[in-house]
Amino acid sequence: MSEKKAAIDEWLAAAADTKYLAVRDGLIPEIPRILEQHFPGRPVFTVADENTFAAAGQAVLEALGAGGISTAGNFIFGGKEIHAEYRHVETLKAEIEKAGKPVPVVTGSGTLNDLVKRTSSELDLPYLCVPTAASVDGYTAYGAALVDNGFKQTFSCPAPLAVAADSSVLAAAPSYLSSSGFGDLAGKLTAGSDWIIADRAFSLDGKGGLVPGSQKIDDTAWAMVQLPLKDNLRHSLDAVKGDRNAVKILFEALGITGLAMQHMKNSRPVSGCEHMWSHVWEMQNLRAGGRTVTHGHKVASGLLAAAAFTECLFREKPSRSAPRQSWPERESQIRRMWGGLENALPSILKTSREKFIEPGSKSAVQIEEGLLDLWDDIKAAVFEQLPPYAEIYRMLEKAGCPVKPAETGLSKARIIAAAENAQTIRVRFTVLDLAFETGAFDSVLERMEASDRYFTDPHRG
Repeated sequence: MSEKKAAIDEWLAAAADTKYLAVRDGLIPEIPRILEQHFPGRPVFTVADENTFAAAGQAVLEALGAGGISTAGNFIFGGKEIHAEYRHVETLKAEIEKAGKPVPVVTGSGTLNDLVKRTSSELDLPYLCVPTAASVDGYTAYGAALVDNGFKQTFSCPAPLAVAADSSVLAAAPSYLSSSGFGDLAGKLTAGSDWIIADRAFSLDGKGGLVPGSQKIDDTAWAMVQLPLKDNLRHSLDAVKGDRNAVKILFEALGITGLAMQHMKNSRPVSGCEHMWSHVWEMQNLRAGGRTVTHGHKVASGLLAAAAFTECLFREKPSRSAPRQSWPERESQIRRMWGGLENALPSILKTSREKFIEPGSKSAVQIEEGLLDLWDDIKAAVFEQLPPYAEIYRMLEKAGCPVKPAETGLSKARIIAAAENAQTIRVRFTVLDLAFETGAFDSVLERMEASDRYFTDPHRG
């Protein structure tokens, strides 16, 4: 057994839902065997969209026929772009129920997998995922990121029971999908530095109750995601070129990060404030060149924003001078910053209220003083984890990710402004909350705005 295969088997044992994860050339003809092993005697219902059906869905149907697997129905989404909207779950649910609740087999990338994941959960069905691109970590993730009433949120639902990825199909995917997957994987860098910050905040009382959203680092999840991360990034740089080995490494790394989410039953190991920036832009329907910007490319932009924010925060130790806002003041500010997204506002206000710490409270004083006492320790640990902004920029550029704001329909001003929105949408302690709770948030944004090191080529000249 290879070292990599042994590691995947070990992490599968730690996961809650997925019992089979494989990526290799020529795997599609083996799908009947995989179905018989993990879904014995069950008819199936195939799901794809027009693009993924052409890429692999037709081959999957042919393999099912050749293997004698009963197909109870199929559904192909039409149109050029299918968005991760909850309304599609209702459509799929009705179709699968009408077919007698067979096992769903989805051929596609992140959006289709999330739709089928939530649908399968609501129908209490296990399912098989056949990925068509190494584009996201969500294939094996616990939960589905969907937009409902204008608000991007993670719906609880089990990951697929089995994931069968044919590396020849992954390598043939459009290059922007592979670079998107690289961006999603690279985002684990600031997910890690944010978890370090949350772990130190958790230590303030040892119970995690003092600081909303703080969380102790889980050694198993950290080993799954962070220990191999920099090697996996280095060896998957050529995925954008269609290099099969690089694509295989990228997909396996993304798949294992999803297993870490299953282990934790949340996305803390793989998602920090870089994803919060991404979620803000998803709610704003960020587009560039007539196309919705992919999740991974938004994460890559969020990674650069998070790295810049982190560097600017730790440039000097904060010294709070302005008094804390009252909740009515904070609510008024949040309503202004989220103008135009009224449908999402109730959920955002609920989340922000949950993490709000009342001014003058014992907790407010303990948190501020405790975090400042730990400042040097936090700073050292963060920069042991997080490479310099310029290094991250060049890595993303080599991997084919858009790095200039205009490439994703953004601007420096819009990236900086989104930091305020990002801080409001999750009860998860990150570098944004560290700045907010120590009174440094506005000064950090001012430093980002004044600097010419960020959101332009740091190697120019």
